[in-house]
Amino acid sequence: MAKLKPTTHIVVLHGWTLDPTVADKWRPFIELMKAEGLTIHFWPLPGLAKAPKKPLTLKNYVDWLAKKTKHLEKFGLLGHSFGGQLAIRFTKLHPEKVTKLILVDNSGIIDNSLGKVIKRLVFKTVAKIGRKIAPSPQLRRLLYRFSRETDYYQAAPTQRETMSNILMDEIRPDLAQIKTPTLVIWGRNDRITPLEFGRLVADTIPQASLKIIAGARHSAIYTHPQQVVKLVTAFIVKTLS
Repeated sequence: MAKLKPTTHIVVLHGWTLDPTVADKWRPFIELMKAEGLTIHFWPLPGLAKAPKKPLTLKNYVDWLAKKTKHLEKFGLLGHSFGGQLAIRFTKLHPEKVTKLILVDNSGIIDNSLGKVIKRLVFKTVAKIGRKIAPSPQLRRLLYRFSRETDYYQAAPTQRETMSNILMDEIRPDLAQIKTPTLVIWGRNDRITPLEFGRLVADTIPQASLKIIAGARHSAIYTHPQQVVKLVTAFIVKTLS
């Protein structure tokens, strides 16, 4: 496949993580994208590696992205997990800026299955118990691990409220309004955002196609970077033709 023109700009958005080394973890994938001739723009999302002074909302993140991309006339937008949720909302609000949308196991769909509803109820109960009977950090850590919400335990108070704001801001209503050509990439074995959500996203966005990566879970950009890059570049070439 011929190299793409370096004037093809792609903004890459990572998912929810408190890891300050997130840029290092994305570097292998980004280098593969650059090797295909793409110009990549990657900025760590605010309020994650360092707790914000006040809780953030999805609107705050959209406004942040609008400022970061102000110097770009048009660009492709690739988002993984929470980054995909942000990418969808941004594209709906700023369709004139985004020439192509690439979603990798995006979040933003509230899972109302019985198991997930029970899990949310259990977590809320465990969290309340933790505040009342577990002033010890060690005991609270055990409670949060029991509810499988270690990210929530590790987060600062403003980050926890930010997480709650993001989780409750569903992008399902946005999907049908996306007119941008869209590629949806999903790990077949994703347990965080199940494949059924990927099918829903691809079926609802008018100009979307779904590509499934066998053996991948939630983060194919880490585990299957070559396959993701191959799908992305093929999609870009197709939408440019």
